[in-house]
Amino acid sequence: MSAYSKTEAKEWAREVYQGLDTTHLPCFTADTLELDEKGIRHDISMLAEQGFFAITLVSGGEAGTTLEEDKRWVRWCVDEVRGRAGITMNLRYYTLAENIMMAQLAEELGCHSVMISYPSNFHARSEDEVYQYTKAICDAVNIAVILFPSVKNDFPAPYRVSATTLARLAELPNVVALKIGVLEWTWIDECFRLFGDDILISYPFDDAWPTMIGKYNMQWSGAAPWHNMQTADDPRQVNMFKLIRAGRMDEAGALYWQTDPIRKAILSIAMPSALMGMYNFDQWKYCDELFGLTGGEMRMPKMIIHPWQKHQLREAMLASGFQPVC
Repeated sequence: MSAYSKTEAKEWAREVYQGLDTTHLPCFTADTLELDEKGIRHDISMLAEQGFFAITLVSGGEAGTTLEEDKRWVRWCVDEVRGRAGITMNLRYYTLAENIMMAQLAEELGCHSVMISYPSNFHARSEDEVYQYTKAICDAVNIAVILFPSVKNDFPAPYRVSATTLARLAELPNVVALKIGVLEWTWIDECFRLFGDDILISYPFDDAWPTMIGKYNMQWSGAAPWHNMQTADDPRQVNMFKLIRAGRMDEAGALYWQTDPIRKAILSIAMPSALMGMYNFDQWKYCDELFGLTGGEMRMPKMIIHPWQKHQLREAMLASGFQPVC
């Protein structure tokens, strides 16, 4: 049973969406690259101990999984997390019918929310087409919805989806949040100005947290792999976000600069492809492995991480005060 009704979703989110939302990639067996239930349960349990209020699954086929595999994967995650954190399912399936079906499954299984991340074959040619596609998913479920317009979308609207259209979507009762996926500051400011009081907007990079929290009173950040810069014993990112919200900027700054080597190494490898709409999941997996998660191979097609980049990440982790487990 859901913790909230559809009309209560916004109020529920304002109470629950406090802090950081991390990410989780599927784990695959080394030999056949089948879903690794043991590895998935291990990782989701470790993430649940790090102080995140939610964990977003990189589902929707983005990590090489099929729709049927995603059904098993999300079921295992909800079962394993046992209420220690919420589970969000990413919706980026190829058809509207599939996205609606998986949103309904997420609601049935007890996920926190779903995030609408439009598929690569959805080429909207008007603002209203984006609105109607999104509304159809929202109307079909009672579960909370996070909007995620990004550089991955091929839409004609200014900056992929205009703030005006997003403001219309923010009026829907179960739309509770927006993850910023377009680094265009005029657009970002317009989003906060037009509907920042109605839904919770997240900027998923920690460099601008002081500005986003101080100027816009941002109360959550994600979904992003924050667990690649902290551990359960040293939940540095979670603590830094809390310190900034409390106005303890000197303490927050000390944590930021302590973590800067691993932050810079991650971004130097990740950003070139991310700006073209593709994430280097092999990099994410290698960082997972360094921090004691399952790690391992991803399926093709994929980007690769070179040995010298692995060395760069490992040395940056040491420079940030973490001890790699491998």
